[in-house]
Amino acid sequence: MNIIKTYVILFFVAILMTNTLSNSNVLASSGQICIVVIGASKYVVCSVPCTRKYGEYECWSDCIQKRYNDGGCVNGQCCCKM
Repeated sequence: MNIIKTYVILFFVAILMTNTLSNSNVLASSGQICIVVIGASKYVVCSVPCTRKYGEYECWSDCIQKRYNDGGCVNGQCCCKM
């Protein structure tokens, strides 16, 4: 019984480590609004695709106008940070 308990604990530790070490900033989105939690109090809201005409500055400007603290193009999407 103790060996099974040990294996179960090791399994859960392995899953926790995998989730902790994975990159949470990478998103797969189909043009829809998505929210990613980074830390306990910062959120990233991604909504508009970045293009040649709608680039880093335009994204940042729109985020500031929407009262976010910062913004920029991340993985082809305009993402705003609180």
